[in-house]
Amino acid sequence: MNGIITRHGRFCVSLSHKISGNVALHQAKRGKRKGGQSDAPATKKAAATLAPEEVYFEGPPAITETIVPTISILTVVGIIPAAAAWARQAWVRYKITNRRIRVTSGVGGNDMAEIVYPDIIELRTVKRLFGDGDMVAFLRDGAKFEMRNIPNFDETIEFILDQVDDDVAKEYRKVGDVTNP
Repeated sequence: MNGIITRHGRFCVSLSHKISGNVALHQAKRGKRKGGQSDAPATKKAAATLAPEEVYFEGPPAITETIVPTISILTVVGIIPAAAAWARQAWVRYKITNRRIRVTSGVGGNDMAEIVYPDIIELRTVKRLFGDGDMVAFLRDGAKFEMRNIPNFDETIEFILDQVDDDVAKEYRKVGDVTNP
């Protein structure tokens, strides 16, 4: 192997070997630097950041919102609400992961709204028929993030409560669901 010893006593691979990709030997001879990465376990936040994003739900709003408008097509006036309900089914997509909530809407999915769980300061929900529900998340910057007709609402809201801050989840369990007396 071609190489030289530098005046600091380190082994250095010649330029032709560096170009060919044999730089690992040079790095192995140097050892660890001061202030470099340690072998200590990562913190919880860093571990969560490094963990891959897992998708809990991805799809359209619940189809149950189209039942009544579709039946109302028998009247002339019912055509407009039915068209609006079916357009929401075609154009709105929810994606709920362990890091964020994303709502894609509009013709061709051109509009996108996305929030991360640490930005949520309050949740309010309303349950609907057939296990669906609506959710409004109040964010740190004063904005409101609304999701209508979430399918499998009880399981989905429990997943979201596991992701948000403990204070937000505790407050929601106390008064967050509007339909609770």
